[in-house]
Amino acid sequence: MEERINSINQNPRTDYTMMVAPKEGDGPNLPALRLAFENTVRDCSAFVSQCRLNFETRYAIWNGQAADGKKHAREGADLDPTPWDGASDMKNYIADQIVNEKVAMQCMSFKRANLEAVPIQGADITRARDVTNFMKWLVYSQVPEVDREIEMLSQFINEKGIAMMGAFWETTQEKTLDTLRLVDFQAKFPQVNVLELMDDPILAEQLKETLKQHYDCSNKKANQMLKDLKDTGVCTIPVLGRAISRPVLRAFNLDEDVFVPPFATDIELCPYIFRVQYFTADKLRSFAHSEGWDETWVENSILKLRGRMIPLVPDQNLAPISRNFIYRYQRYHDLIGVVYAYQRLTDEDGVSGIYLTIFNPMMPADEQQPGYAKFGLLGYKHGQYPFTLFRREQLTRRMHDTRGIPEVAMPYQNMIKAHRDSRIDAASIAIIPPLMYPAGRSPSRWGPGAKIPERRPGEYHYADQPRGDSNTENSERILTENLREYFAIASREGDPMSRDLMNQHQINKFLGSMSRAFNQVWKLYQQFGDDNTYYRVLGQNSAQPTRFGKGEPTEEYQFFMNFDVQSMNAEQVDKKLTQLFGIATQADKHGQVDWTKMLTIGLSSIDPTIAEAVIQPRSNATQQVVSDEKNSLSRIFSGFMEDFDPKTPPDVAMQVMQQWMQMPDVQQRYQADQTFKARVDTRAKQIQQTITQQQNAQTGRLGASFQQVMQKQQGAQPQQMPQQPAQ
Repeated sequence: MEERINSINQNPRTDYTMMVAPKEGDGPNLPALRLAFENTVRDCSAFVSQCRLNFETRYAIWNGQAADGKKHAREGADLDPTPWDGASDMKNYIADQIVNEKVAMQCMSFKRANLEAVPIQGADITRARDVTNFMKWLVYSQVPEVDREIEMLSQFINEKGIAMMGAFWETTQEKTLDTLRLVDFQAKFPQVNVLELMDDPILAEQLKETLKQHYDCSNKKANQMLKDLKDTGVCTIPVLGRAISRPVLRAFNLDEDVFVPPFATDIELCPYIFRVQYFTADKLRSFAHSEGWDETWVENSILKLRGRMIPLVPDQNLAPISRNFIYRYQRYHDLIGVVYAYQRLTDEDGVSGIYLTIFNPMMPADEQQPGYAKFGLLGYKHGQYPFTLFRREQLTRRMHDTRGIPEVAMPYQNMIKAHRDSRIDAASIAIIPPLMYPAGRSPSRWGPGAKIPERRPGEYHYADQPRGDSNTENSERILTENLREYFAIASREGDPMSRDLMNQHQINKFLGSMSRAFNQVWKLYQQFGDDNTYYRVLGQNSAQPTRFGKGEPTEEYQFFMNFDVQSMNAEQVDKKLTQLFGIATQADKHGQVDWTKMLTIGLSSIDPTIAEAVIQPRSNATQQVVSDEKNSLSRIFSGFMEDFDPKTPPDVAMQVMQQWMQMPDVQQRYQADQTFKARVDTRAKQIQQTITQQQNAQTGRLGASFQQVMQKQQGAQPQQMPQQPAQ
């Protein structure tokens, strides 16, 4: 250990941009890694400062701010407040409002987006549909924090202009307490008398060793278990709970959580990415047990680094830690900072890979610990950094070259604030104008009902009131409308087409990046997930779970998410669905339209919650209709008259009836029994009449000429449509 530390300290390869992977068995180049981290944080200081300004603009924070929304003179200040002490100093949250509206739009688009897995290298379409349904279940139900992380991600994007989503695979297992009864313990060892063993000191010691080996507990716990079993017949035992293995999605900002070099233009071209996170001492010790962290490093970090923040920016301790956003020193008494350094390094054979080093720049190597908690290949077979980049704007290729909403909205917000403050100040002067009085003779009292003697009329009077500006409200409205129009938010005079176009562009970028995150989640599942998983298809009330096989490791899919912003406009949705269903009904001559999906889309566009509650799987629905029709036909055979329910799908009913009529006993009775024949014919006419009515209704919506054109295109002879009944 000492030789390796001396070698590192004597040969600090500071040219970190040309770092290569160390030889097998060697550790990372810590001096170069620390230098890379420090330089990256320093080079990002301009972006971090802008993020701080965006934060202050969004939440309307400035120096000298008072809780009562007024300006006050400060003791020792050289200048008095302008225009006077006690003037209006109200907050204005127009930037925050716009950010929240954009966040709501993006979160809604994620919840209602259509996810599709497109097969690569010839995978079949049926398998792609299964993968799509499984991925929806995996992300939306097995990642409980997904809604929180998506909202945080959207907040970072719109406030700071850029953010990252991390995709990881996590396996956790916690110890729990179980109850052991003496009768159960005796049943596990029926060949011996447990109570007699407890009374014999020598045999009790052997029994204690058996408990220690069987339940993996300490000597003290085994003694307590024996005592409890002997006294009460019941004891508690520590057992390992069920191992939970699942994907994890985490949203990161690029001014506190993740740091990338400013010259980077693409994630996969970055030489390194640093992630900063703080943990409790208990969590660090669990990492030493479950993830192979160096135990000596962990214990030394707990002893030396607890409560010490990793230096990032000069004013990092001045951060808001309460809902009123008052700046005060932030203390991490019980937390230890950790830096995850992801590096793309090339080994001596010229093969590159992602290496992970977990360290703290304030903990160098010494005789007790190597200076890092863990080092080695990341282990994700997809060969990518576990991050997906989200940018609000693509101004240049550089990652940080983007703007948050508050940066653009700040001038408008300041002007709107000035208009509001001016109206409040004008109202204050109108209510209580300045009082004019002769020099040296100020009134002892002034107010309603006050008795003030006067020597000469007019000596005491109010100053002339300034003439108010009647255009401030109109100016504020124009500024607000212009700002909302700039960000494609509904306004009185905005262009709806341009607004939808801009919002759709933003949604496409957001969901496009989420699709890349889904790709990583799928590849992680292929590597770490169970070979067979039972799940339920989201959006369908299926009682039976569906079995999903992981498939071959070489099986690849590309995931796409899409959402139409016009789907939030009820009027537009109604027009679109009317045209879609009408055209599909008339043009689907070969059964190419999946009407189950059409029904799901139609109901989901109106209310996804109701759609999920009422839509059942197609197989279940068809089986129910077939069963009802068979029961109705059985009652007709028994001598009852059963009228056809128009709400029943007539094509399915006709098919069931045709199959029923082919039965020998039905055919024989149909020919011999005229009463039975009349009942059957009546029901058949009712079914045919329902089919005709549906066709007439569809023709009335689209017109007969459209059907004739479609028939000509399909090579069929035009059919004469049934005439509409007389009005």
